[in-house]
Amino acid sequence: MRDLAVPGEIKVTIDGEEYTLDAFDDDGTLLLVFADTTNGSETYPSGRFLFVDRIAGTDRVNLDFNRAFIPPCGFSIHYNCPLPPPQNRLRLPVRAGEKNPVFRDGYQIY
Repeated sequence: MRDLAVPGEIKVTIDGEEYTLDAFDDDGTLLLVFADTTNGSETYPSGRFLFVDRIAGTDRVNLDFNRAFIPPCGFSIHYNCPLPPPQNRLRLPVRAGEKNPVFRDGYQIY
């Protein structure tokens, strides 16, 4: 287990609703661990990850949910992944990015 620092908050408005999200500092890269209303039905149940781009020379970031991805724990029981903190649980569907892992021949990790 390792601790990840939270360097600051990301304030964003999505579909008219304001959110204050925490992104972890993962070796100099911002990592957003988030959940949304598609988890468990359309997307990986525990949430997804998104690397957040800092916009050079500003205090702004770019949230491109098309780049959301399934965390390593979605592919193997040998990985542990952080769960999205309450403030990172979006009350709307994010239908962009990776959805669910697809395994061949009925393979299941659980």
